[in-house]
Amino acid sequence: MERLVDRFLRDEILTLKPLHPNQHAYQTGKSVETALHQLVVQTEKAPDQRVIALCIFLDIEGAFNNTSYDFMCAALAEHGVQHTIVCWITATLKGQLTMATLGGLSRSVRVSRGCPQGGVLSPLLWCLVVSPSSWGLLKPSSHCDMGRFFYRVFKF
Repeated sequence: MERLVDRFLRDEILTLKPLHPNQHAYQTGKSVETALHQLVVQTEKAPDQRVIALCIFLDIEGAFNNTSYDFMCAALAEHGVQHTIVCWITATLKGQLTMATLGGLSRSVRVSRGCPQGGVLSPLLWCLVVSPSSWGLLKPSSHCDMGRFFYRVFKF
């Protein structure tokens, strides 16, 4: 079922409201190499355009593990995903259990945030969360509000 939903989102929803063209992660025909190539080209053009090029690199540790379910579902809704599909994805996410066993003792705990590791939808959900169209969910007043964006997404 997850593969069907992923295919629907990519073929139908993202056709109507695509991810930002600078989004290179988990996109067909794009990769780290295409992202770096685009960055190098823009940086090399900066002096000719009489502008300063500033690059900031973020490595978001635990991005998949710490993203809130509410924000993932809000990002889906922001992209125009039907309520029924958002509810199904929400139920799938909130229904996750993790189990640990140590010395014969086992404990199960309901997972409260994050995308399943290796989940078919996990990369697309992450792309939707970091998509600039989802930033409007926070009503930012300036570019400095990106810190608030990451706080809200991850609840540091």
